[in-house]
Amino acid sequence: MKLTVDFSALKRAVAPLGTVVTDFAITGGSTELESIASHLNQGLILGEDIQLDEIDGSDGILNYDGHQVMLYIPDQGSNIRNVLIDGKQKGAKRVHIAECKTIISMRERGRFNDRYDVISRTDGNFPVIGSEYYSSEEIKGEADLAVCQNCLSLLNHENFSQISWPEKSQVVKGFSYSKLFETYSSYFKTLPQSSTSIKSSNYSADWPAISAKVRNELNYTCEQCGVGLISEKQLLHAHHINGNKGNNERANLRVLCADCHKKQPHHEHLYVSNSDVLKINQLRREQHKFDVSNYDNILRYADTALLGLLKKCQSTQLPLGELGIVINNNENFVSIDLCWPRRKIAVLINADNTVILQKHGWTVFTAFEALNNFESFQNKIR
Repeated sequence: MKLTVDFSALKRAVAPLGTVVTDFAITGGSTELESIASHLNQGLILGEDIQLDEIDGSDGILNYDGHQVMLYIPDQGSNIRNVLIDGKQKGAKRVHIAECKTIISMRERGRFNDRYDVISRTDGNFPVIGSEYYSSEEIKGEADLAVCQNCLSLLNHENFSQISWPEKSQVVKGFSYSKLFETYSSYFKTLPQSSTSIKSSNYSADWPAISAKVRNELNYTCEQCGVGLISEKQLLHAHHINGNKGNNERANLRVLCADCHKKQPHHEHLYVSNSDVLKINQLRREQHKFDVSNYDNILRYADTALLGLLKKCQSTQLPLGELGIVINNNENFVSIDLCWPRRKIAVLINADNTVILQKHGWTVFTAFEALNNFESFQNKIR
C-alpha cells in the first residue's frame, strides 16, 4: 500500500528557523513487545504464566524475553495491614532482582513452595494480598516492598558488598527500582511501560525543529563531554535543564550525547542501547575527549551496567581499565566495553563477540562473571 503524506504544514512551521537539517527515523513498534510489557507491568504467576527456566539470570539481573523482571511473593499473610503501611518493615516479603541464592535454590530444587509473581515496573509498588488473622478477611493493595539484600550484594549495586551495615541499611531504605532499570538498561530491548510511556509527553509541536536547530548550531557536539557526533547525529540530544519540556528557551536547553543525557538526574525513562554507548566511547577515545586516568572518570563514562564491577575494582585498588577500545577483525570492528589491553582482559555486556576476541588472544568476561568470580578476574589483571 502506498502512503501519501502532506508535509507542507511542517515545512511552514520550520521555515522561520532558517536552514535546519533534521535527522530522524521512522521505526515500527512491536505489538508483541508491548503486549509482554503490559502483562509484566501487572504481574504474571511463576509456574503458570511463566516458567522458571524461561527466566535468564546469566547476566546477574533477571531477564524474561528481553525484559528486566523481578520476582516476589505477593501473599503477605496476616501481616498484610502492616505491610501496606510499611512494605520495608521486618517480616515483609522481599523483591528479587538478580540471580541470588534464593533463585538458585529454586532452580536446583526445581520447585518453589510459595506463589511468586514475575513483574516489571519501576514505581516500587507491588500488588500484595493477605488476610486478617482472626476474621480471615482477604485484603488487597499495593506496597512499597524492599529489595533483597543478597541481590544487591551479588550485583554490587551502589557498592553494596563493600560498605558497612549502617550504609547498607541506607541503600535499602533509599533504593530506587527506576534507577535499577536505568542502570541495567543496556542488557534489555526496552524499559518498562511505566517509564517509557512518559518519554514523549509534554513536548511542544515544534520541538523536533528546535532540537535540530540547536544541535546544528553546535555542530553536533556534546556540551558536557565534548564528543563530536557529526557522523552519528542520532546520538546527540537536546536536554531541558529544568525538566520542563514546554520551556524551549535557549538558556533551558543543553545539547548532550545520549550517554550524558541518560545520566542526568530523573532520566530513568531514557533508554540508550549498549551499542550506542560503545559508539560514543569509541568516538570519545578517537577524539581524545576523555581522560580515564582515575576511577572517577571511568565511572563517569562507562556504561552504567558496569558500575557494580567498577566499584569493586576501585575498592580493591585494581589497576585502571580502559574504555572505547576497538579491535579490527578483518575490517569487522569489535568494540569492548571495558578492558585491560596489556593483559588482554576484556569485559563485555553483550557477549556476542566473545569468540572473535578469544581468537585474537583475549580473555573475556561478562560483567557478572567478573563480579561472581572476582578473585580469578583480578588475579588475571594484577
